[in-house]
Amino acid sequence: MRISTGQLYDRSIRAVLDNQDDLSDVQQQLSTGKKLLRPSDDPVGSAQVIRLTEEIDLINQYNKNNNLLTNSIEQEETILGNVTDNIQRARQLMIQAGNGILDVDDRKAIAIEIGQIRDQIFDAMNSQSANGEYIFAGYQSATPAFSYTAGASGNKYAFEGDEGLNEIRISNTFSLAMNNSGQTVFEDVYARLDSQITSSSGVASASTRISTQNEFDQFHSQNYDPVVAANNEFQISISAADQVTITNVGTGAVVGTQPFISGEPFEFKGQEFTIEGVVGDTVNYALQKPEKKNIAETLNDFYNSLNDENISDQDYAQAISDALIGVDNSLTSIADSISLLGGKLNVAQSVFASNLDLEISNKTARANIEEVDYAEAVSELSKQEAALQAAQATFAKVTGLSLFDYIS
Repeated sequence: MRISTGQLYDRSIRAVLDNQDDLSDVQQQLSTGKKLLRPSDDPVGSAQVIRLTEEIDLINQYNKNNNLLTNSIEQEETILGNVTDNIQRARQLMIQAGNGILDVDDRKAIAIEIGQIRDQIFDAMNSQSANGEYIFAGYQSATPAFSYTAGASGNKYAFEGDEGLNEIRISNTFSLAMNNSGQTVFEDVYARLDSQITSSSGVASASTRISTQNEFDQFHSQNYDPVVAANNEFQISISAADQVTITNVGTGAVVGTQPFISGEPFEFKGQEFTIEGVVGDTVNYALQKPEKKNIAETLNDFYNSLNDENISDQDYAQAISDALIGVDNSLTSIADSISLLGGKLNVAQSVFASNLDLEISNKTARANIEEVDYAEAVSELSKQEAALQAAQATFAKVTGLSLFDYIS
């Protein structure tokens, strides 16, 4: 085969350029630390690197979401802790207010602090996050969770949000709510359960009060019928000179009998009755519908009772009882919410640790595919340098040959 001088030059130049290109690739690998400089170097590996990079970026976003969630939980936990401290202080004042030696001025002094605590708690119920959203308003986070209407005929502190929970994703398969709704934490708190005398027949007088709240609450929860009102009414009949019989008006069932002395108090299921009457006389009483009252409303009612100079001793004692039950139920609700926050925080921390492990695993897998082995690359660099030098040396010798060198 005859090779022309032009072909010889072309082949020699191509060999030098190819070796320069290979040497350049090795130099670029060493300078960038990347083994894959272009997708064509390893199409399958390049696709895996893209997928792993996307997964790592997603994990980084999940970790940012987790930090936001953790900050939100810790902020809410702090708020509820402060509210708890304020409620406990209010409870101390309520017990103090029950002291029989206090006069009107003493009650008003207590009322001043109760009012301050009420306002502080109301402010906490409308707490905002760092980005200005109302924490306890649910999905209605652009507006305050609770409102106050001084001229309202019923409750003056009303919940204006909803029960929505703003969830945030912290892993491929897991989301957690960033907030608790004020409906659950503050609004859905039951006031003191009660009953009321509705009618009587023949008796000279009849009165009642709750003597043991826990026992009455149990009786109420077991017997209250939200559908049939008649089932919530009971009739006390003086069946003998020394006995009364209690019957459910709606069902006709006898629910109990009690010893009886006219004009003397007797107890039934946590409720004390005092009835003046004779055999055949009756007194009807009904279980009242359970009512929900947020802590601000409970404190406001007690504040008004403390400032009422004309309140009777019986009504004042009732106001203290109502307030104590209200704050105790509120403390229970808030404690449950704090426990829920603690559980979510533990889950968030566990998921965060899992994400970090997964991130390390993905980065290791990506590094194995795309990152250069420096020892191997340095050896390859030396080889390519030798190859280039050989190509350049042979090029000089080959192109230096000419037939004219042999013509004398």
